[in-house]
Amino acid sequence: MADRGFHQRVRAAMRSAHERNFPVRVPSAVLVELYRRGGTDAVIDAVLARGLAQVVTTGVRTARVAGHLLAATGPGSEMAIDALVVATALRFGGGMVLTLDPRDLTRLAAGNTHVAIAAI
Repeated sequence: MADRGFHQRVRAAMRSAHERNFPVRVPSAVLVELYRRGGTDAVIDAVLARGLAQVVTTGVRTARVAGHLLAATGPGSEMAIDALVVATALRFGGGMVLTLDPRDLTRLAAGNTHVAIAAI
C-alpha cells in the first residue's frame, strides 16, 4: 500500500494540473489496480466525485495501440494495464504519466516523444 507521502504527492500533482487547466485522465482499467489496494476506495471515489480526474474507457483503437506497444517491447499481458495507460496518453495527443514504478511505463513509452513518464 502506498504511504501517506505518496497520497500527498498525488494530491499536489492533481491540484497543480487543475490550477493549470491540464486535464487529468485515468483509464478505467487503472481503477482495477487502484481499487485492489485495501482501504483506498473512499479516497479514490472522493477524487473522482470532485471532478479532479476524468475516467476514460478503452476503445478498440486504444486497445490496438496498447497491444502493439506490448508486441514491440516484448512483455506479456502482465503489463497490459501499463500499455493501456501509455496508449491512452497517445490517444489524447500525449502528456505526463505519473506512476510509482516508472520502469515498465518508460519502456512502453520509449520512442513516443509526446509521452513523458515521471515517478511520484
